[in-house]
Amino acid sequence: MKKILFLFFASVVSTGIFATLPRTIDSSGKIQKVFHQDFPQVTHFKIYTSGDEYVVYFSDDANHSSGRVYYDADGNILQTYKYYTGEQLPPFIRAKIKEKYNGKDISNVTEITDTDQHYYSIILSDSKQMFIVNSDEKGNLQLIKKYKKG
Repeated sequence: MKKILFLFFASVVSTGIFATLPRTIDSSGKIQKVFHQDFPQVTHFKIYTSGDEYVVYFSDDANHSSGRVYYDADGNILQTYKYYTGEQLPPFIRAKIKEKYNGKDISNVTEITDTDQHYYSIILSDSKQMFIVNSDEKGNLQLIKKYKKG
């Protein structure tokens, strides 16, 4: 009788554990397929889960960039972050930065996109200061933070 109860309990627990695995595996496979469709040129990436979301970290060696893409379980993009150098920033925005922050070098760019917004967070610097500036697609610049270098 003890063996039968043990086998019954073990089968119930195993069924519960394995019942959750196909969703995770299928969703992760779905996310990988969707990511390949959205970013066919990217070959180096890793998929992680964060609650009900999937986060794909990637690097694009050809474009010297990297980023993150957040997906829901159905494969819909929620938000993207792309990191790159100033040379890859659209020329129009580079010109606006040069006009307003003449003499400052563009160190890094983070391009952020979600359903509500698309903007660039840009790190500028010179020998004495560092600036974090946001720009929208139209080149409207907003100083977010200014630091003195030590």
